[in-house]
Amino acid sequence: MSAFSLATRYAKSLIQLVNEQGRLEQVYKDIKDVNAIFESNRDLKLMFKSPIIHTDRKLNVVQQLFEGKIDSVLYQFITLVIKKGREAYLNEITHSFILQYNELKNITPVKISSAIKLDENIVKGIIDTLKKNEKLGEVELTEEVDANIIGGFVLQWGDKMIDSSVSRRLSTLKGVIEDDSFVKKYS
Repeated sequence: MSAFSLATRYAKSLIQLVNEQGRLEQVYKDIKDVNAIFESNRDLKLMFKSPIIHTDRKLNVVQQLFEGKIDSVLYQFITLVIKKGREAYLNEITHSFILQYNELKNITPVKISSAIKLDENIVKGIIDTLKKNEKLGEVELTEEVDANIIGGFVLQWGDKMIDSSVSRRLSTLKGVIEDDSFVKKYS
């Protein structure tokens, strides 16, 4: 079974369970925190993927990190995944849970990158236009400052992107200038 399929199945099971128990919102908040811990700690990810480190050691780490700090159902779920020998996929499972939650709640994660921090009114206008044109429900916005953009912005959601950055326009212009086919045509 592929990692994607496994993660999807485990995440779907967890969503169904916590939704039936009325704990979906709390578990979603906690799973985002757990996912952030995995994303920010390479050593932790490697430890869970390592077949050399014994299950008891991994359970001890999970106990110290999460017991009493996250929803009890999520804590039990994580320990069950470890006991079943699927701990190498915990990062993928948490990521899949977040994707499935967003789909269930009609939330679209949107990332906007710009050279400088954009004014709130400008961001609101961009998001309102995007929601109207793409018929999106709720938007979960992530803003990023990237000096390489030079100016303008790059908007990403799902598998779509709007790149109205100065760096892209300069790159396009450079390509046109370097392509001398128009010179040969009119010489």
